[in-house]
Formats: sequence, structure tokens, C-alpha cells
Amino acid sequence: MTIQVNDLYAEEALKLLSTLPEEAITIDPKPWYTDEVKRRIEEYKSGKMETIPWNEGWEEIEEFLNGLDERAS
Repeated sequence: MTIQVNDLYAEEALKLLSTLPEEAITIDPKPWYTDEVKRRIEEYKSGKMETIPWNEGWEEIEEFLNGLDERAS
């Protein structure tokens, strides 16, 4: 079973869990995104993921941001 708790209620959820016997629950500290990161790393290493060099990517970002500045002027 997996239960997701809204951050606003995390403290109350932990209080509730603390009322149960210690052997009744196991908390998996693994973040939700761990499997997704692992999948993307494997995709990158296998060559399936399309990548671009850092400089090219940064140039595109700069051009986009400069265009926003020009439109705002």
C-alpha cells in the first residue's frame, strides 16, 4: 500500500502513524522520483535519450530570454 499525504497534513499523518505499534508499519524513505531518475539515467547511458551540448542549450535559453526582454521594452 502506498499513501501520499499533502505536505500541509504531514505532521498529522506522522502523529497518526506514531500511534501504531512499531512493527505495524515500514516507512520507505525513497523519494517518489527515484525510479524516474534511474530510468532517465539508463536511457541516457544507452544513447536513447536525445541530448544537446550545454553551450547550444544555453544559447537557446539566452536567445529566448533576450527576446522576452526586447518585447517588454
